[in-house]
Amino acid sequence: MITNFSIEIPCLHRIHQGSPRVNHNISHKIGMSVELSDLIIRLDSLNSTATSRGYADNSVLITFDDGWSDVLSLTDYFRQAKKLQPVLFLTHDQILGNSRLLPLSRLYAWCDHWSVDINSIPELGITREGLKSLSENLQHSILDDLEIPKTNSSAQVLGTEEIEKLVDEGWIIASHAHDHHDMRFDKDEQLLQGLTQARIEIERAGGEPWLAWPEGRCTMRTCNIAKQAGFTKQFGLDIESGNVSHPDLITRQIWS
Repeated sequence: MITNFSIEIPCLHRIHQGSPRVNHNISHKIGMSVELSDLIIRLDSLNSTATSRGYADNSVLITFDDGWSDVLSLTDYFRQAKKLQPVLFLTHDQILGNSRLLPLSRLYAWCDHWSVDINSIPELGITREGLKSLSENLQHSILDDLEIPKTNSSAQVLGTEEIEKLVDEGWIIASHAHDHHDMRFDKDEQLLQGLTQARIEIERAGGEPWLAWPEGRCTMRTCNIAKQAGFTKQFGLDIESGNVSHPDLITRQIWS
């Protein structure tokens, strides 16, 4: 596969149609949901640029983090956008066949349901940044204590059959790591063990040994550990890892 990194690589999360609805309000407010028709205009522009420059088919990566089922609205589009290659970075749960919401997504869903302003959550004794620094299990435990409902299976998240159909359509699947938290402060041995297992799992599922860092955050140390774990490409976010110049690291821009 020929991949071109001389053109912008977007990172997408949620996709809404028209005005944001209940399940997309918070994501839209924090810059993590894009309107479908606006997105297609931007994708068309990338595809046209790649065509005019003579890029190979499927050489421009369009990346999607966290495995939202919103991406199903784009299956028809990618069949005809020949230069673009969609990539799904799946969480540990999704690779194992589970479709529960990540802790922060669980929090956002609760805020959306009860029309709670995301900026008011410090009144609950938590912050988004504070949660991001903790393991998924600890994040869920804190939300349990706050009696925020847990979703063991959500239609908002891609299921195994849906993922398999996308792979059949030519989508690439890759890893969003073994746990969804800021890994910059994890101990070397713990991080190596977790990432190695994540790489084994994604390859066993038929995916590429590529890693999208949770929260887009990494350091030279963590990038070296990911390389040691067997990942051949790593993806960060320009606003989070722009100062890291590891040769395997590709920076992306969040589209919203």
